[in-house]
Amino acid sequence: MLRDKDPAEALRRVDELDETPDGRAAAAIILIDCGDALGDPVSISRGGDILEALSAEVAFSPDIAYNLANGLQLRARYSVEAETSFRGQAADDRFRARVLFGAVMNDSSASPATQSQMLTNIGILFLETHRWVEALDCFQHAQRILPTNAVAAFQEMRRLMSLANLFVQKEKTYQSYCHIDALCQRVRYLATVISKNYDVFGQFAGASALPVVQEAVEQALKLDEIRQEPIDNPYFSFVRRNNIALSLHCSAQEFSSGRFDLLTIPHLHTTLEDGPGVPEIFAMMNVLKADFAFARQVFFEVCEDGADTSYFETTSHADTLDYAVYGVRYSALTTAQRIAFDILDKISVAIACYLRLPQAQKASFITIWGKQERGRGFVFSKQIEAELIGGNQPLVALFNVFQDISKHESLGDGFMGAQKQFRNSSTHRFTVLHDMERNDSSKSSAIDHKNLEEFEKLTLASLRLARAALFYFVDFIVFAERRNEDDGGGLVLSSEVPDHDYIRGGDRS
Repeated sequence: MLRDKDPAEALRRVDELDETPDGRAAAAIILIDCGDALGDPVSISRGGDILEALSAEVAFSPDIAYNLANGLQLRARYSVEAETSFRGQAADDRFRARVLFGAVMNDSSASPATQSQMLTNIGILFLETHRWVEALDCFQHAQRILPTNAVAAFQEMRRLMSLANLFVQKEKTYQSYCHIDALCQRVRYLATVISKNYDVFGQFAGASALPVVQEAVEQALKLDEIRQEPIDNPYFSFVRRNNIALSLHCSAQEFSSGRFDLLTIPHLHTTLEDGPGVPEIFAMMNVLKADFAFARQVFFEVCEDGADTSYFETTSHADTLDYAVYGVRYSALTTAQRIAFDILDKISVAIACYLRLPQAQKASFITIWGKQERGRGFVFSKQIEAELIGGNQPLVALFNVFQDISKHESLGDGFMGAQKQFRNSSTHRFTVLHDMERNDSSKSSAIDHKNLEEFEKLTLASLRLARAALFYFVDFIVFAERRNEDDGGGLVLSSEVPDHDYIRGGDRS
């Protein structure tokens, strides 16, 4: 196509397209794609405006939503505004792009190729707002939907290679983030996938990028290939299959030992005024990890066929004749989602304690950032705003998560709002699950109804979000501690805090 061979000429001729909806959509896509190729933000913005108008005129279309999201993402990327990355027009464009990508993700009419491309793009968008764990999850999900998606594989491989370099250079800080050999094996696997699908990469991203990709693939293929050992324990196999350990990638030895949730805070600066003993932030991290592991295990026991469970169904239930399912098993499922989502609130308390915010024990993931004020919009907490302006990227990531589970003051609901909705429902009201679709809506606002399979996916999404937030929390501590290293006058508490099981007389191997 002309837009691939000569984007400048394609832009010059774009007005030759007709004014039908299809012609306008094609013109918008050319303006966005060729504008990106030429670094032309004016054309990108014009293409976005056309798609904005189209989306207001026609029923929801996954293709229009997907391309509009791309346009908003690119407009934000090329923005030259002086405002910081967590507010302003660029931040609003990214928020709206995430909402649109989320709508495509939830639309059953979208093709697997469109969904896979959408996940790739939202992963790239996450990287632009420092949400690197969620980005890796998106790239992996994109490949599960479309195994030939070499663009997603390359994006994941490139990020993992940069992480591997960081982890090797600063091993003492990042040794709990992953097993480096397991990470390198993932890199080599991804290189193999890409090498077999260069044609797909060219189709999705254009042939001009192939030389850089091929060079990276050749480098990655030099890594030794090691056969992945099978895991006998069904639960551990489930954790590895879904990549939901508190470690980016785990070795076979870690799974064999049953100790693979190794993420921890590496070290803290303390002063004489802090008094003796281990800082309480370590106790908080221990509880956060345990809550996550418990929610994950409950989810496994509920959802995996053949999983052993200790649940006893001792209650009888009246059939409500609407395909609803009741019992301890389904209460356990809603509890797993609630525990996973509540980790966000506990992270907020831990952040508030670390920053010595007033009334830290009352912090929540909704209140810690600031509040809406009439006539002023959203007003940040002064200390939180100072951290964000100071470039604390992990905190920017967590703030973006807050936006996605909340309602923007002018742009509407974030695309992850259902996770908060069902957490609130199962905590304060009633969540009823159905193994077949209901034909009627609820007559009561006290009950939220949800398809069982969809709720299982929602719970897994909440687990992934909690996992990502835990990495961002540790990143937040690492960032803040690095900034304090040159202050002087403090004592440094080593990361070599004694292992709890060892102190309590457990396994000393």
